[in-house]
Amino acid sequence: MAKNAVPSYEQQFFVNGTGLSGIRDISAGYTVPEERVDALGAGFVRNIYAGPLQGSMSFARDILYDDPILRFTGESPLSGTLIYDTELDGGGEKVLGFNTGYLTDYRVNCNIGDVPTVDCSFVSFGRFGSGIRQGDLDCSGQAPYSAVNFQKEYFAFANQGSIECGLNQSGTNRVTQAAQSYAIQREPVYDLSQKTASDLTGGAGFVPAEVLTHYPIEVRTNFTVEVDDFETANIMDTIRSGHYETIQLKINKSLEGIMPLFDTVGDPLQDSVPENLLDNGRRTLYNFRSVTGQLVSENINTSIDGVLSVNLGFVDFLNKEL
Repeated sequence: MAKNAVPSYEQQFFVNGTGLSGIRDISAGYTVPEERVDALGAGFVRNIYAGPLQGSMSFARDILYDDPILRFTGESPLSGTLIYDTELDGGGEKVLGFNTGYLTDYRVNCNIGDVPTVDCSFVSFGRFGSGIRQGDLDCSGQAPYSAVNFQKEYFAFANQGSIECGLNQSGTNRVTQAAQSYAIQREPVYDLSQKTASDLTGGAGFVPAEVLTHYPIEVRTNFTVEVDDFETANIMDTIRSGHYETIQLKINKSLEGIMPLFDTVGDPLQDSVPENLLDNGRRTLYNFRSVTGQLVSENINTSIDGVLSVNLGFVDFLNKEL
């Protein structure tokens, strides 16, 4: 029997049936909470489940188009599938998937010299594990880029010249780094209703009756600024009355006009349909603006081989839309 590796270019990742491009790495796993049962005179007897079963998945990806993951900061669940083996005997493919996942952490990172990236983390309260293509854990599809019910997106590459950062004193002080994170708290609620044999097949009966999202959602924003005429806030004034600013992080595509994409030998790049990939010109890939950004931290740094810089930390809270 041949022992083959599974290189990254043979893998595909889908969220809600939509393939995602630009992924740098994926990490997935689960833990089974167990508790030891001991008996007098016998010692260890057995292990029992000591909590709900859940899995986790996280990935990092380059921002290449309007990110379909950001819309899941609300209460909607999602499914995910990693296709990782196309050489399975019988012509099938192996998958790793989950069918009831919720976004718990979303981070945007922008640095000079790098493509803006997104880090996402999910928790799964339903089925989670390995399967085969067309099985109950295969939630893949054919749409290569856009989210479900949205028109197809085009690749759009951003760089530091197309990133806009808005905060007080940013006009004369150079922003060299920006990051933003959403922390979303999820709580599964289980009931004691009677389960049938079919409910428990494959672990289907372990799905929670409801998953609560705790509001408000905390949004933290960090800017690193090289100092020209920047003035820090006074800590006592911040304590007395608070320090609020209008802050904005906006990531645009840097060029104008729709253009085809080519590889190193001049052939057009295609997706899995196949269709030629297009660069969609200047467009907004990510945009966050708040008029209530509360300054909560300032850290000033300098070194013998660098320049004076300050890291600013802001916090916002997003309430549930009624």
